[in-house]
Amino acid sequence: MAPINKKRKFKEVFGKIIEPVALGLLALLFIIPTITVINLEPITKNLKEFTDILGVTTSNQVLVDLVGGTHEIVTSEKIYREENGSYIYNAKLTKRGADFYSKPILVLDNRSEEDKEISFSGGTLNPTRTEIGLIINDQTYRLQRSTGESYTVDILLRPQTKYEVYLTVESAVGIQFSEDFEMKIAAE
Repeated sequence: MAPINKKRKFKEVFGKIIEPVALGLLALLFIIPTITVINLEPITKNLKEFTDILGVTTSNQVLVDLVGGTHEIVTSEKIYREENGSYIYNAKLTKRGADFYSKPILVLDNRSEEDKEISFSGGTLNPTRTEIGLIINDQTYRLQRSTGESYTVDILLRPQTKYEVYLTVESAVGIQFSEDFEMKIAAE
């Protein structure tokens, strides 16, 4: 009868001590990954200047937000802020037919009480007989000619206004490869 008592005693000790610990470890195995996934945020979310302290913002800000979304030829959009306060917008222009394409890419928000001059400059690395431009507040601007020649676009952003910026791509011929587009946005 001695071996049966040892087995029973072992089961009692196991049930009182080891079983709750094992159940706790099993629960952590599912809880920690769940919390990690819930706390993840995509990098492509809107980029804002986080100078808010307890909900108070400075009034001389010009915010540049990425619109995002999906598009037939404009993909992999990113925007980041440089140390000098200017922004860099990057996108990949995928292969496309000879056509005109347009996509909203940015929202400019002048939160100050004064006019701000915003300048845009950029283009693709190689000329591909593609005209690249911007539509801002129903006005069209050319950033790059089909020969690859780039321009700087300057606009005036009125106080307390928001403008949506559209990227336009017009190809004279079909392009059978992807190309990188980069644009610098500076506020003065």
